[in-house]
Amino acid sequence: MTFLIVVSPILGFNPSDVDSLLKQVAKQKERIVCNRCDLSAAKLPDIDLSYADLRGANLSRANLRNADLRETDLREASLRDANLSYSILRGAIFCKTILPNGEISNKDC
Repeated sequence: MTFLIVVSPILGFNPSDVDSLLKQVAKQKERIVCNRCDLSAAKLPDIDLSYADLRGANLSRANLRNADLRETDLREASLRDANLSYSILRGAIFCKTILPNGEISNKDC
């Protein structure tokens, strides 16, 4: 599977955070950890982030269409305006998580 990452100062994400995340996804031997990563506006469709630790990550405006986010820890993460169409969110942890519509979810606090 190939992921296209477009780097632009307008997008706002930290390229080293995206690179680190994709290297961990490629290995898939250990739990993916990307705490407080800036992945804002990153293009990550179809990515498998199941069981990942994304506490405090900025995923605002990220394209996570069809992403596998099962059991992903999204405490204090921002998903504002993120595309989560067709994403699997079963068991994902939401606590102080900003949802795509701007609401804050505390369902798992």
